[in-house]
Amino acid sequence: MTEPPHAVNGSTTDGGPATAAGWTLRLVLSTIFMAMILEALSLGATMISIGLPSILKTFPTTQGGWLTTAYFLTGAVSVPLLGKAADLYGKRRVLLVTMLVSGIGCIVCALAPSFGILILGRALQGPILATLSLIPSLVRDVFPPRQAAFAVSVTVTGMGAFSLVAPLLIGWLIASWGFRGMFWFDAAWTLSLCLLLKLSTPESPLRRAARMDFLGGALLAGGVLGVLLYVSTGRMWGWASPTGLLILVAGLVLLGLALAHTRRAEEPIVRLSLFRRRSLLFVALCGAIAYGVAITISQVIPMLAMTPQAAGQGYGLGLSTVAYASIESPKALMTVAAGLILSFLVARGRHPRFFMILGLCLWPIGLVSLAFLNDTYSGLLFGALVTGVAGGFVTAAVPNLVMRATPAGEQGATAGSVQLCQTGFSSITPVIMFTILAPYATVLPTGGVVYSEAGFRTWLLLAAGLIVAVLVVGVTVLRERRDDVTEFSVDAPVPAVVTAPDAAVTPTAEAPRV
Repeated sequence: MTEPPHAVNGSTTDGGPATAAGWTLRLVLSTIFMAMILEALSLGATMISIGLPSILKTFPTTQGGWLTTAYFLTGAVSVPLLGKAADLYGKRRVLLVTMLVSGIGCIVCALAPSFGILILGRALQGPILATLSLIPSLVRDVFPPRQAAFAVSVTVTGMGAFSLVAPLLIGWLIASWGFRGMFWFDAAWTLSLCLLLKLSTPESPLRRAARMDFLGGALLAGGVLGVLLYVSTGRMWGWASPTGLLILVAGLVLLGLALAHTRRAEEPIVRLSLFRRRSLLFVALCGAIAYGVAITISQVIPMLAMTPQAAGQGYGLGLSTVAYASIESPKALMTVAAGLILSFLVARGRHPRFFMILGLCLWPIGLVSLAFLNDTYSGLLFGALVTGVAGGFVTAAVPNLVMRATPAGEQGATAGSVQLCQTGFSSITPVIMFTILAPYATVLPTGGVVYSEAGFRTWLLLAAGLIVAVLVVGVTVLRERRDDVTEFSVDAPVPAVVTAPDAAVTPTAEAPRV
């Protein structure tokens, strides 16, 4: 792999900010601004979870899952395409365009007159998920090697700190200006950082010939969209309706074509051949299922906590958006702590697979707790804390397991394929959950939609059963053997993204070169 430009006689070969003296003001500002960009990513993923009750009050619908699905579906398809575009046209240029599109998406959401336009805005926000891989790559290209190692760690793990205060900030924005206020804040944050990045960070001089698999991305997105449309509208149209069945068949055909195309393409959007190694299949499968469940739980807990007590559904603490931060912030703290513990112990020789399995074991405990102990603050807080720890272990284990099972030269492509699996599945589970909840929905006379406790319990127990099934497969069929660990494996952990599980993102970059 091509090495980044190094400092020569006090300056980089491309005129970048690096100097032989080490850190400069421009390097420091560039690091801070790129860390703040990834905080915007965390904000965009978190705020829908907290703002969902307010959104459903304005737009009463049982299709709330599409707000998350649109975000992650466009993000899943965009990440590999934008990564290759960055190789062709420059990492900073693609990063700026990505942020600009996401900022426009925030404005569309803030002005949305209907639920459909709100979904469109969320789809425009999705490509910002690519910043998680673009930023570390840009840092390695334009920073001196010693500063690059530190900057990558700070920019990636910086999201953990913001996740602790984000619930309170989002709650205050919603309480003061409604759900539109959080979108206006996100737009201002994203677009201002777009300008600051342009002023502080040079473009990478490195280019690489790459083929962008637009056809593969379109087939994959179209297939998933068709299946999800059938799932989300089947109850309304009838599961055997000609229109619904036509959409389902079209989606399945597109998925089949996507699979066939992937096998033939020289540079497919996802390299299926990578998953012949069981250790990679283990991390992709377990990570995707856990991430998908985490996305739904990040929406369930706010609805359980903020539903009015007078709704008569057997649960509901009636918390305000600001008061809800007393549940979400401790949950985020547990996620951050779990990620830090994993990084510390893996660096001292502990196998990251142990923490993946531990996280999967904790998930059913948290899910069952939320299913039956949701009518008191202490019970809801306990379930939130357990799922926070579980999500932290899984999130931080993924990049370490990828590095352990992949040769150094293939880590970027492998991590991108694993992230596509995780992000793609995260786009599916919200629609499935809200489809299961739909029969239990009640539209309130004052506006908004509430779901009965039986509906939540059904989904939570199904999710717990799915996690248990994946756990059993992981420790039996996909158990690691000696030949599953590549000789290129490293002992030191990559910087873990210690963010709340609802952010559902994983570092896709290779470990920084020092």
